[in-house]
Amino acid sequence: MKITINNEHTNIQPGDTVLKVARRLGFDIPTMCYLDGLPHNTSCMICMVEDKSAGKLIPSCSAPAVDGMRIETDNERVHEFRKDALDLLLSEHIGDCEAPCQRICPALMDIPLMIRQIQQKDWRAAIQTIKADIALPAVLGRICPAPCENGCNRGKHDAPVSIRLLERHVADLDLKSNAPHTPDRRPASGKSVAIVGAGPGGLAAAWYLQQLGHQCIIFDKNEQPGGNLRYAVPDDRLPKDILDAEIERIAQSGVTFRMSATLGEDVSFAQLRQEYDAVVLTSGEIDAALYRDAALETTQRGLKIDRKTMQTNLPGVFAGGSLVSASQMAVRAVGHGKIIALSVDQFLAGKPVAGRRRRFNSLMGRLQEGETGEFIKEASEAPRVEPVGDFTLGFSGEEAVAEALRCFHCDCRKQQSCKLRLYSDVYAASQSRYRLGGRKKFERQVQHDLVIFESGKCIKCGLCIQIAERAGERLGLAFINRGFDVKLSVPFSEALERGLEKVAQECAAACPTAAISLKSGEEESVSHQDAKDEQQ
Repeated sequence: MKITINNEHTNIQPGDTVLKVARRLGFDIPTMCYLDGLPHNTSCMICMVEDKSAGKLIPSCSAPAVDGMRIETDNERVHEFRKDALDLLLSEHIGDCEAPCQRICPALMDIPLMIRQIQQKDWRAAIQTIKADIALPAVLGRICPAPCENGCNRGKHDAPVSIRLLERHVADLDLKSNAPHTPDRRPASGKSVAIVGAGPGGLAAAWYLQQLGHQCIIFDKNEQPGGNLRYAVPDDRLPKDILDAEIERIAQSGVTFRMSATLGEDVSFAQLRQEYDAVVLTSGEIDAALYRDAALETTQRGLKIDRKTMQTNLPGVFAGGSLVSASQMAVRAVGHGKIIALSVDQFLAGKPVAGRRRRFNSLMGRLQEGETGEFIKEASEAPRVEPVGDFTLGFSGEEAVAEALRCFHCDCRKQQSCKLRLYSDVYAASQSRYRLGGRKKFERQVQHDLVIFESGKCIKCGLCIQIAERAGERLGLAFINRGFDVKLSVPFSEALERGLEKVAQECAAACPTAAISLKSGEEESVSHQDAKDEQQ
């Protein structure tokens, strides 16, 4: 007996499903409710394919392979059905992929991950997380207005987590270290980038471009680098030895500084375009006549750019900071620098310039009455920690850990491995398409020693029920109620630790979302850095 899958003919064996045959041929069909070794559930419907011989859609995980089938695993009809299935699942999904603090941060730094690492006193990992998105953390830890704290859900309970001081503490430890964090660098590309402006945006762009293998030369009209950080911020807010130390770390990455070089006087824009493979403009205000002479388009705010890529109307010319925005926040300029670096790297590689990739994000919205009580189950109830040595000295190590323990952990513990997020991204799913009215209340069970359970993220796939049954759990898990009210629970309303005495970790690994997840966070076999690399 034979079937055809995506125009490839193959023999089939008794008991084969379409999914099994397709995988044998190397075709990837998405699944969420299916796990090898367990009976099929056919609940998520994401594995749907089209049998052209019958003219109908079938679930590949359960459909028997039948002689003469002509299967297409991903065409327009299949794509639309999978999107519909995801839209339905998302309509009742309760949870944020990224925490509000991270989404609000102009540099999109993974704040929740940093906080978890501080809780564990893993200072090396914490500085790696910070510097993946923040090139000047010791500086910003002193002067940033901390917009991230405005989004902190803890603030709705008592006071937001002191994110800025936590970042500063980690950065200061690194600066004092005998072996400060040195990121990996790609092999030299042979490409060079001229950066005009040694302020926060230019310094950040250079920091990340050097890591990507490109040689950066920064031109600045002043005698010393730092821009307004040096010449406009008072010493009592930003000690210049801190600024110098962070700039020195950037210089050690191989950046060349050409100071007292004014664009339009000491060096021309045309010369930079001719001599370098790309040009980055982050110099603050420049005479409008220079823009016109350079054929750069402008707006009332400054240079006209593509906001996703920071590229100007001239190919290979990028701009950021106050040149393109009225905002004077250094953290915004630093965020621009990261986007510019990724876009320049794409340009130099001859790829489409797309900037920083943003993944699908589930949004729970504002917390409802009583929901802070669900989040604080896993957080310290202590009030906001105030540094004993006041703001000037910042946190001690013990104070930093105590403050980090106040975090609500609003982000998803499976940001990188959640299949619902992965496929929602692939199929451009919509969380609002089928959502009617308000959402259900967010709930979190934390009594188990190893895992937490967040029922609003459950897609009723049944995998954990099967795993518990196979392992011979005394109580296990079961679906309670019917229809739209069905939910996963331990029978007889027992606690989660009674239902999962043996296989809690196995259930967490198999869960396609983060309904059941490890308390320690993302299964760390899924590298956070790998996910960061995808952005590039």
